[in-house]
This record gives sequence, structure tokens and C-alpha cells, in this order.
Amino acid sequence: MYFPFGESAQEGPCDVERINGFKLYEIGKKLAQISQHEGEVSPGDVVFDLFEWSNIVKELLDGDPFPVGFSAARATDLKSRMDDIIQQHAFFTNESGERKFRFPKKDDPAIPSWVWTQLRTSLSEFETVLRDEMREAATYYVPRRGIYLTSALVDSADDCFPSEVRGHVPPKTCDDWKAAGRCLAFNLCTASGFHAARAVEGTLEAYYQTFSGKPGKTLRSWDDYIKALQKIRDEGADPSPTAKTLSELDQMRTFDRNPIMHPRIVLTESDARILFGSSESLIIAMAQEIKGVKTAAGVQPELSLVKPKENGKDGEAA
Repeated sequence: MYFPFGESAQEGPCDVERINGFKLYEIGKKLAQISQHEGEVSPGDVVFDLFEWSNIVKELLDGDPFPVGFSAARATDLKSRMDDIIQQHAFFTNESGERKFRFPKKDDPAIPSWVWTQLRTSLSEFETVLRDEMREAATYYVPRRGIYLTSALVDSADDCFPSEVRGHVPPKTCDDWKAAGRCLAFNLCTASGFHAARAVEGTLEAYYQTFSGKPGKTLRSWDDYIKALQKIRDEGADPSPTAKTLSELDQMRTFDRNPIMHPRIVLTESDARILFGSSESLIIAMAQEIKGVKTAAGVQPELSLVKPKENGKDGEAA
């Protein structure tokens, strides 16, 4: 179940939170115990239950497992009645005027039946309002998309990038990839394809900068990037981008990225999953090549393994 709220996913934290549905069951189970008590009730029998019930309602008011709306007023009233009973029957004022907890004794006055009746009435009123609120709550079941776990698509789609190349995937690629996974999970197929293409473009930019040796340099379009990279390859530069990666980039540009920019193109779930898979492969492939170039550039010549010249002759490798 998911409750959408908060800031835009593109400008702030994720605006979809995954909740623990079992927490709702636990809340209902605990609060239902209130109705088991009638008449006068010994405070010693329920004092710790009252603390637990009050804490449960407090957590709900604090947004756990989700923020409550117009039922908050009834929840506050319910908690106040619990706290009043606790203060009346489990706390005393010492000589310094401080309120201290004391476990009720057997001969302490019982909680009057009318107080307990008011508490049950307050609970009933809260349940009624909460029931109406839950009917309008944005609670949905999100089916699994292929082999992808819903929680993984919504929360951490970028975990699909292998750890050995993760550091070479640009942050903006990861941001768009998370958005692509989230959209795919909620069956926003065209939006998922759009973000997947943007994620590839984010890595393509870094890919070009790596092979061109021009950090920070950007070009206007995929076509410009691919042509510039192909020129680097044609000129025999070492290192050069691979023909396979350039071919797949150009194919995605022609058949996926360019068409999806037009409003008349609408992707089906199958379309979105195909593009999601191919985009993942391309991003990983480019990240691997970027890693290879940077790793090679960081390797120092093995001068210490070469013997110095003797008698005008080159030394042999040690």
C-alpha cells in the first residue's frame, strides 16, 4: 500500500512512502482491548495497557504508519481521556510538588464505570471517523512488474547497476532511473520510458566527456554526441568507444528516444519494460567503458620494474 504525499519526486524527496500495513492491524487489535472492560475497573489491571494504547494513538498522530487527516481530532480526544485516567490513578504529587509514577495498589480507588464508558464512547467515535477517512485514503495495491519487486522499483531502482561500475554512473542518471522505476511500478509507462531515455542521456554525456577528454563539455542532441563519438573512433583514438555501444545508442535514438518525445506516442507496459531493460544494459555498458578509461589513466608506468641501462644497453624487465 502506498500513500502519495509530500514534495515533487523530481525536486525533493520521494513523494511516495511505503507503509507497513500490518501496523494498522496491530493498532486495531490493541485498541479493541478497551471494549473488553466494563463497569468499575481496577487501575492496576489496566495501567500498562493505558500507557500502550496512549502511545499507539500518539504514533498515529505523529504519522506512523501514515498521516491521519480529519480523524486527528477524535484521536486526540481519545488520547487525552487515556492520559487523564493515567494521571488520576497512576501518578501522585510528592512533597516537592513533582508528579511521579506509582503503580496502583490493590486498595486504590477503582476507575469509575462512567469514566470507562466515556473512554469506550471516545474510541467508538474515533473508529467511526477513521473508517470514513480510510474510505477516501489514497491506498492502492501495486502489482508486480515482471521479475521486478514493487518495493525495489519504487524505492531503489538504481540498485540494478553493478557495484563495480556504480561509481561511474552519474548522479543525475540515478535520479532519472529511480523515476523510471517508480513510473514503471505504477504503470505510468510512457513516463517510465521518458525517464529511462533521460537516464541514458545522462550517462551518454559522461561517456562523451570521457572519450573526448573534455570534462564539462555538452552537446545539443544524441545525434551530435553519437557523431562526435563515432569520429573519435574513426580517427583511431586510443581509447575509443566501442562500435557495439555506439550502434545500440544510435538504434535507441532512432526507435525509442526520438519517438517518445512526441505526444502521440503512448507506451504499453511491454514497450516500457523493453525500453527499461535495454536502457539498463546501455547505461551499464557505458559505465564499464568509462571505468576502463579512467582506470587505465590512473595506472602509473611500471618504471620500478625496469632495470636501469647498463653499458648503453636497455635493461630487461625485472
